[in-house]
Amino acid sequence: MIILGIDPGSVVTGFGLVEHQNRKNRLLQCGCIRPGHKLSFPQRLLYIYDHMIDLVADSSPHEVALESVFYGANTQSLIKLCQARGAIVTALANSDLPIFEYAPREVKKAVVGRGGAAKEQVQFMIQRLFGKRALDQDLDATDAVAIALCHAHQKVATHGRGKRQNDLAEKIEGLKQAGREQSRFDEKLKAIGVNAKSRRRLNKRGW
Repeated sequence: MIILGIDPGSVVTGFGLVEHQNRKNRLLQCGCIRPGHKLSFPQRLLYIYDHMIDLVADSSPHEVALESVFYGANTQSLIKLCQARGAIVTALANSDLPIFEYAPREVKKAVVGRGGAAKEQVQFMIQRLFGKRALDQDLDATDAVAIALCHAHQKVATHGRGKRQNDLAEKIEGLKQAGREQSRFDEKLKAIGVNAKSRRRLNKRGW
């Protein structure tokens, strides 16, 4: 499975492509979409939209992990960020891809182990995992890779819970089946005239 992680922004949008297979992760590509300061804000949004469409078409991801809005930003920055996310989500919606959102603290905790970690600490951990040469050194790019990894970790955790639930369901069904078989055995003994005390004695012997 290929996961596209996105760190949205109106000035810089980071992206990271991670292949997740058999609980192992391999970095395929990462980088940034930079519209440029000379473009007007509406043109920046169009630039982000077009490049996101091209990125999805070129990389063919199976799922997308997107960082949710960080409410600590000032009002004007928050508005621009939301508009940039709107352009990104619209591009992804056109590609009919499943989208998953993760809070910044959730991403940092998954990668660094601490929700209050700095961006530089996230970058350091990503470099340790994949090597400096494989990475775009921009913090927005490594953040995007971290978002993809967060989603990969979530899938592993969900799969583990599902397996445990399936195992439990199988055990419960096995007990039910054993109970049904025991009931049929008791009925047969009763039909041939074996009394209750004798039936209990036979059951204790494992008959």
